[in-house]
Formats: sequence, structure tokens, C-alpha cells
Amino acid sequence: MSHTRRIRRVTAGIGLLGFCAVLVPQDLLDPAGNTFYDAAMSSPELLGVSALALLVSALLTVPAICGILHQARDCGAMLAHLGALFTLLGAMGHMGLASIGLITRSLAGGDPAQMRAFEERLNADPALAIPFVLLTSFGIGTTLLAFAAWRAGLIGWWGPAIVTAVVVAHTVLPDGQPPVITLTALTLIAIVFGRLGIRTLALSDNDWAQPKPSDRSPVTTSP
Repeated sequence: MSHTRRIRRVTAGIGLLGFCAVLVPQDLLDPAGNTFYDAAMSSPELLGVSALALLVSALLTVPAICGILHQARDCGAMLAHLGALFTLLGAMGHMGLASIGLITRSLAGGDPAQMRAFEERLNADPALAIPFVLLTSFGIGTTLLAFAAWRAGLIGWWGPAIVTAVVVAHTVLPDGQPPVITLTALTLIAIVFGRLGIRTLALSDNDWAQPKPSDRSPVTTSP
């Protein structure tokens, strides 16, 4: 039982540390291009590595969500569940975007006219919009998870304040911001959830599994 607790705690801690932190190098590796075709033609290798990093981030999102759900099972439980839903939808969007990147990297080396035609047909497919719609859930979900962690006493008020400010700024600022803006935003979010990951890894197995006093059944004594 103790071994199982440790596996769950460490997995959750690694997920919290990594799911946003991986997005920082992913953003650095992502080849700058107006279209997937431009990115594939300029740096197909970087496009593939960036897509794989996005997949890794999506996978790490699942234990990260579970880590906050487990620790916010008393105060902040409703926020944690809503945050888990939206963040998971955002992770699905990341997986879809990564899959598109892995597919379109093969455009490099093909006949330019045919590859352009293929990309136009791909972009015209309404189903392609689904991953991009799901991506909008990621900011909402991480904000709710940060507030759930704050309500549960896992992090100070600065945690949800930073995540909220970053998500709002990303929403209101126009597209085409300098790369340093996006990189700074991802780094700030990674710091918040990285702090939660470090805290989770520092817990003992008993502290991880021990319910809070309000979760315990009342103890009755015989007269």
C-alpha cells in the first residue's frame, strides 16, 4: 500500500512539474511559419520534435490533474473538478495539434504544388478546427486548477493571480506578439505548477494519503 501511494504521489508530482514546463522548450523549438507547410519546408526536424514535446506535455497533464484533484478533495473540490475537465479538453487539443504537426512534416521533399494543394484541402476540412477550439479550454482549465490549489491551501494567492493574469493577457492581446511574450507567459505558468509539483514530491506517503480532518468520519466513544 505504501509503495502504491508513493507511485501515485511521485507520478502526480512529475506531472505537475512537467506538463507546463515542457511547453517552454516546445515553444522554442516550434519553427516559426505562417502555415504548417512553411514550417515543414523550413525545419521538418524541429517541427517533429516540437510536436512530440506537445504530446509529452499532453500526457503529463493527466497525472497533474489527478494530483490536484487528490489534494483538493476537501476545499476547492468543485473548482478542481471543473478545472480538470477544461484542462483535459485543452490537452486533447494539444494532442490534435501535435498529430497535425507530425503528419504535415512529411510535406517537405514533396512536389511543392501538390503539397500546397494537400495543405489547402487539409485546412478546408471543418474537422481540423476541433483541436484549435479545444485549445481555448487549456487556459480556462489551468486557471481553475490554480484557484482550486489556492482554496486547498496548496499555494499562495500569487499562484492563481499569475495564471489568471497570463490567460487574460493572452486572450486580449492581438495575435502576432513577439515570441518572448509567449515564452514569458509559459514560464510563469510553469513556475506556478512547478511549485505545486515540488510540494507534492516533498510530501511523505502518509501525508499524501491522509485525509483532511473534515473528511474523516466522526469518532464515537461508548459511554
